[in-house]
Amino acid sequence: MKTESNSYKQIIKATSLFGGVQSITILVSILKTKAAALLIGVSGVGIFGVLMSTLNFIQALTRCGIDVTAVKEIASSEKEEQPQLVKLILKITLITAILGALIIFIGSPLLSQLAFNHKSYTSFFIIVSMAILFNQMATGNLAILQGLRSLKNLAKVITLSSVLSLIPTVGIYYFFGEKGIPWVIVTTAGISFFVSHYYIKQLKISAGNYPLKKLIETGKTILKPGLYLSLASIMALAIAYIIQVYITNTGGVEEVGLYNAGFALIHSYVAIFFSALSKDFFPRLSKVSKDSGMVNKTVNEQAYILLLLITPLIVIFLAIKPFIVTLLYTKAFLPILGMITYGMLSTAFKSVSWSMGFMLLAKGDSKLYFITELITHLVLLTFVVAGYQIYGLTGIGIGFLVYHILDLLFIKWIVTKNYGFKFDLNFNNLFYVCIFQFLIMVGVLFIDNGIIKHTIMILVILCSLCFTLFKLNNHFNFFDRFKHD
Repeated sequence: MKTESNSYKQIIKATSLFGGVQSITILVSILKTKAAALLIGVSGVGIFGVLMSTLNFIQALTRCGIDVTAVKEIASSEKEEQPQLVKLILKITLITAILGALIIFIGSPLLSQLAFNHKSYTSFFIIVSMAILFNQMATGNLAILQGLRSLKNLAKVITLSSVLSLIPTVGIYYFFGEKGIPWVIVTTAGISFFVSHYYIKQLKISAGNYPLKKLIETGKTILKPGLYLSLASIMALAIAYIIQVYITNTGGVEEVGLYNAGFALIHSYVAIFFSALSKDFFPRLSKVSKDSGMVNKTVNEQAYILLLLITPLIVIFLAIKPFIVTLLYTKAFLPILGMITYGMLSTAFKSVSWSMGFMLLAKGDSKLYFITELITHLVLLTFVVAGYQIYGLTGIGIGFLVYHILDLLFIKWIVTKNYGFKFDLNFNNLFYVCIFQFLIMVGVLFIDNGIIKHTIMILVILCSLCFTLFKLNNHFNFFDRFKHD
């Protein structure tokens, strides 16, 4: 029981650390988003989204999955091997960074044509090619800090990079408007690299001589599984890119701007928890990956805490979403309300499927991971496109919800078949209670009487918060500590 309590404490500790980091990041993101909404408008937000999608796609194409394999290799290696691994990863990252920058620079006219149906944004892509150089190297630095479980330094890098990019972003938008969009992307990437580089230097890693033969062998170990991970990332980003281009061609730049705004809002709202999931959970899981019992226990605990914490936030979001949209953007973005309602509900199912999905990465089954990602993302594309055709932006939200439910069921089948994974009774009971809360809140949204509607919303929010606090107290007894004080 004590071991279980310590495990939950570790999860909460990591969630608190990256929750604080992500809270600051979200605040900065809110200010950036507000500045973008006011200074470059809906169409500018759309252009920014398309440029970032292209950038992310090329990064995934050239990164070779090193952001994942580096974390796993470092986390599961012996301490004396880690300095050499770090040096090797830095070299590989530099090569991939240069390759990515060259692809965007040379292919800028074609990328502009594909993304916007004309070549007038070629100069934007040329400028953005500098960003991929910085981003790729920053990603390598973050992977090293994560693999070494230098979580405090990792948190500092994320926080400082976010805060330091705020003033330049607002200034560039103010003075240059839409023309400043690519420079915002480059500036943000540059700041991220220099901050992360500073903290890597603080580690004072000395690897000594690294024989060429050993260098090649270790490089293959890192890059071989990374090939499938890279393909999975490319495919996921390609699907996201196709969706954006489809919306752009069907509904126009403003419509894709609304879509990007809604997607960013959903992601930012729950990023606190998914940040902790990827930054702390993955290296922890990699460390025990050879022990099936510990893997089962670790995933159950992570999924339990994640769902427990995220549920009241989803309930609150559903109640105040019009206020959030108006606060973060402008009234021009209110058409996304239907999309973000169903999209936010999908994050509950996503939190569970992600917790299970990391098992494939920790086990090193990169080929199986790619196959599952290929199948599920084709399903995502089908439901999102169909949803948009039938119900517009709201249909996209419904598509995301259906996709994440099916994704959860599919991933559960995969990990049960391959690793004998199963959810324990504690998680199953929690899952049904959380689903019940969501169903009530969604039902309340359709009530016309304002007084009845808001009264029930308040009651559901209070019940959800009390339930989460009660469950947390069962594991940590923090109410008892207040009594003693």
